Amino acid sequence: MKTLEYIENYNAYQPYMLLNFNLSFEKDIAHDDICRTVIEVVEEVNIARYVDFTNRNTHGYDGVMMFKLIMLAMADRGYVSTRKLSKLCKTDIRYMFIAQNQKPSHQAFQRFIHDDLTMPIEDIFYEINKYIESKISINTDVLCIDGTKYEANANKNTFVWRANTIRNRTKRWKKVILCLKKINKYFAEQNIALNYSLLKEPSIEYMLAVADGIERYMKDYNIEFVHGKGKRKSNIQRLYDELKGHAIKLWEYAIHMELLGNRNSFSKTDPDATFMHMKYDYYNHTNVFKPGYNVQIGVSDGYIRNIYISSDGNDLRTYIPFMEKYKSAYGRLPKKTPADAGYGSYDNYSYCKENNIELYMKYSGYYKSQEKTNEKNKFHKKHMKRTEEGNFICPAGHEFELEKVTQDSRSEYEKINMHFRCHKCKECPMKSKCTKSKEGRTIVHNFQLEEYEKEVQKNVKSADGIKLMFQRSNETEGTFGDWKMNQKYDKMHRRGNSGVKTEIIMVAIGHNIRKYHKQKQMVSTEESN
Repeated sequence: MKTLEYIENYNAYQPYMLLNFNLSFEKDIAHDDICRTVIEVVEEVNIARYVDFTNRNTHGYDGVMMFKLIMLAMADRGYVSTRKLSKLCKTDIRYMFIAQNQKPSHQAFQRFIHDDLTMPIEDIFYEINKYIESKISINTDVLCIDGTKYEANANKNTFVWRANTIRNRTKRWKKVILCLKKINKYFAEQNIALNYSLLKEPSIEYMLAVADGIERYMKDYNIEFVHGKGKRKSNIQRLYDELKGHAIKLWEYAIHMELLGNRNSFSKTDPDATFMHMKYDYYNHTNVFKPGYNVQIGVSDGYIRNIYISSDGNDLRTYIPFMEKYKSAYGRLPKKTPADAGYGSYDNYSYCKENNIELYMKYSGYYKSQEKTNEKNKFHKKHMKRTEEGNFICPAGHEFELEKVTQDSRSEYEKINMHFRCHKCKECPMKSKCTKSKEGRTIVHNFQLEEYEKEVQKNVKSADGIKLMFQRSNETEGTFGDWKMNQKYDKMHRRGNSGVKTEIIMVAIGHNIRKYHKQKQMVSTEESN
């Protein structure tokens, strides 16, 4: 008997059998799957309090459903792009159940995040934290703080520097002055009594007024504006075009100065990003700078409780606004805020004292002050001998004298500085190692800051302090390490302060839900045993 494969000129028909897949969420999704925790958290938190879904189009997807899908992706996988989200809704049964077999496109997710979540995402973040706190015991008296610099989603070589902008603007205005002199000379040669004054400061309005005057002159004397190849421009039009080019550049510099604000740099691609020192520099491989944001987080028992995005590369100035934001969200402040030496300053210590926060923030030079006095560091003021009144005694045995007392106006809190001077440096044989001043070495010292630093040393060296320092490095640095290494989330994907804040907070919500899910599973396992 011949089989079908040996028969020529035949049509094969493949019958399609309808397979009866009776899938249900309760039966087919594991009871310990993280999607159940995501649904629990999102449904318990009233998202409608923060997102107005009434303004959504009738053909738009359900807002709560979209938020569940986004949070499931962030909790399960870390940061996920909108295209990946769209693909998961077609391939992952958990997303298909939540989406009710709908397939939102990546543009739908982008519109939802940009239009509905950008503004209220921070309120939702704090509301979810409060819900988790009501379910899991969290020691909120301790808030471990740390920051990291995240590279912005900006193109290479798009930097603008304040110093360069000021220098180029000054050079450009000098060219404007020369151009105005040429214009005055032209009108003088034409026997026209018109002389433009030479301003000392750049003024785009004045340049526009001069341009309007030239246009009126050319119209009155029937001088035509010509453009294009083969057309010969008149002398006055050449001056007009030159002045116009200078005005455009000065206008560009004015925009740069406005975008800079109090910063020293920004990126043209992402004007909110500031150039900061980072570990790897692909511009010239010198580890100098990249456009980025300073991301501050506060963690309690592994949960991210607060987030602050700053364009300031220094952590010192981020502590007070970070804590004020925390107080505004939760109505109170933690009792202890262990942090590294990047946060120890007079203003931050004074703020802690004012708000009954124990000092567990190391200061710059903390480890240097712990060293034993030797030949290299004996000239540093922290290693000098002191009198009973607190005056300094140099290694040669000469006592400093109080010269003046000043108040530091740069500090937010009143800061009194004592200025000491040694008047015996001229004949001292150790002068070359101690100072280069001809009038004698001076020391500026603040006794209140010294008391703060002594308290920090005492707290950090205590048994509780050692435990807190270990907890800080484990929780905050561990969180950033998990994001950057495990989740490969080491660069921003969105641009601008609002986009970056939305992105970071979504990742933080996913982190907290993932932590909450793991603790729930541990509790259920212990109860079953």
